[in-house]
Amino acid sequence: MKKERYFGQALPPGLNNRNYIQKRLSNFSLTMIVMGISFILYYLGLFGNVEGPLQPGQLGEKLAAMGVSRIHVLLFFITVLAITIAWNWIYNLVSLLTGARLTCTKKMDNGNTVCGASVTREKVAHNKTGIAVTRYVCSHGHERFEATFNPVKKGTLGHTVWVISLLFCIMAFCLT
Repeated sequence: MKKERYFGQALPPGLNNRNYIQKRLSNFSLTMIVMGISFILYYLGLFGNVEGPLQPGQLGEKLAAMGVSRIHVLLFFITVLAITIAWNWIYNLVSLLTGARLTCTKKMDNGNTVCGASVTREKVAHNKTGIAVTRYVCSHGHERFEATFNPVKKGTLGHTVWVISLLFCIMAFCLT
């Protein structure tokens, strides 16, 4: 069997030429879209080098004419900062309360892996005490009294947005 290669080197495991080319093309396309948006914003004057409707001085004058002050801008970026920091905490709390993102903890035959299928919550009466307890049933039919919660974590984009918001808050605070 012939090994697939790119640039004279063997491909990493689990990656074939088609996946590699598709991934490279999607990354290139995203780069071109961002570059196109940047050119448009540049020629509209957002970066201050070219005369245009989005020139920072003109934007400031228009916002001031509408009654927007530096405090308003600071409050806006503090709000964005709070949302970007806390969105996944809120989402995880709601998911936990509703029973979403729970998986089965039943050990499989070899003992090294768990089932991992999604589960549904059921309220049942305990056999011995008669008290209502929560039972989790997975799609494979396993019935357990415990399940694993899989929280959502922030990615690179989420961390980037909150850091940028924090920097804008610091800049707006220092300018007031």
